[in-house]
Amino acid sequence: MSANQLANANRIYVNQKLTIPDGQTASAATTSGVTAHHSANATTSTGTTTSSTKTTTASASTGGGIATALKIANSNVPYVYGGTSMSGFDCSGLVQYALGLSARTTYQQTKLGTHHYDVANAPAGAILFWGSDSAPYHDAISLGNGKYVAAQNETDGIGVFNQSNWQPSYYIVL
Repeated sequence: MSANQLANANRIYVNQKLTIPDGQTASAATTSGVTAHHSANATTSTGTTTSSTKTTTASASTGGGIATALKIANSNVPYVYGGTSMSGFDCSGLVQYALGLSARTTYQQTKLGTHHYDVANAPAGAILFWGSDSAPYHDAISLGNGKYVAAQNETDGIGVFNQSNWQPSYYIVL
């Protein structure tokens, strides 16, 4: 904690570089939408003291993407089949827009990462999928703790939903 001037050891950010006292760096794997600035002095194994400042910004696929998806879910943007804009979204259009992806369809998005099947443990920012590995038919953005943001359908619209009502089949982490 002191090498990276961290106020909270339980809060590290995606793409944040942490200085390990021997001068090595490690990447963080949790999510947040905050820009962090850390200065650190580290003594390497050769006895040389190095000083560095790291600035990291969480990518759109994490905290920023979640914030965007929640903003859309809390607005009057409708579910529109094939929609990819603030005029209306379908499930993969919402995921593409909020996370800043080039992959448009659920099928294309399922190929962006390794499939994990412990869906109850999907981290915030993960993309949840319904259907088989080769034929997914729906996706959403995990909020963690069994909740997700989705453009569900014309009846339910865009909102926050619970996995206990409709459990995904797998997820990927970008």
